[in-house]
Amino acid sequence: MSKLSVQVSTIRRTLNKHGFFWRPVAKKSPLSAEQLDARKAFVNKFGRHSPDWWLHNAGLVFDGVTLSKAPHTLSAKQKHAAQSLRHMWMRKGEKTDPSLLTLNRYGIQLGQKMPLWGGFSVDGKLNLRLWTSTPKMTRAEWIQKVPVLKKAARTVGPSRATRMKIWHDNEGFLLVPAEYKRCGLQSMKFPPNSGDLNPIETVWARLRYDLAAREREDLKEGRELSNAQFKQRVSQILTSYSKHKAGERFNYYQRLLRGMPARLAKCRANRYGPCGK
Repeated sequence: MSKLSVQVSTIRRTLNKHGFFWRPVAKKSPLSAEQLDARKAFVNKFGRHSPDWWLHNAGLVFDGVTLSKAPHTLSAKQKHAAQSLRHMWMRKGEKTDPSLLTLNRYGIQLGQKMPLWGGFSVDGKLNLRLWTSTPKMTRAEWIQKVPVLKKAARTVGPSRATRMKIWHDNEGFLLVPAEYKRCGLQSMKFPPNSGDLNPIETVWARLRYDLAAREREDLKEGRELSNAQFKQRVSQILTSYSKHKAGERFNYYQRLLRGMPARLAKCRANRYGPCGK
């Protein structure tokens, strides 16, 4: 059987001719009216604050992320390296079916799951790095972790005399305000289904990108990491984000905090819809 030789541009042009276009894959369901109202309330409450306010009042911005270490076999490693599906061919006006696995590509990622709870603070460091056996916990289990949050949180400037603010999402087991207060912390919640408003989600996106680049090199060189080596790599990458570039006053984490007014303004301009990461 002879092989067909054809250029990528020809395939693209043919698909376009038949009504198919290369579209980004949706990652989550549309926001509900109730969620939009919650986002509006959050933006109206905090959107007026200055970049310095955010820098001084972000005692700890934290969230969990489930990373995955590459599998053992070569074929599985290859699939692991190629699993970041961002686009697909769709007809004009067609939307991603919520039943498709591509709707949540992180939830179906291959490899060994490595849950991490991380958080950065006003000092521009990711002080919280807590590896857990499962992504979710009971409230009783989480309460045992609250002292670790206090140890990781920082405060500066006028907010030093107040409770340190810890910013998090709405996972049920995280909602233990009495425990936070007992440890001298003040719980600050982002709106439901609003990862785009939480700056640490930007960190996780960058971390995944940098891990993927290193995993491609591992595949090329035939390297295989132990769990300890994988965690060390993650730690090294996250620590590298704390470095200050020449001539810059603020590092990556601090720039994310100071960028919150612009992020919230973008959300308002988009009628409180998604504003990206």
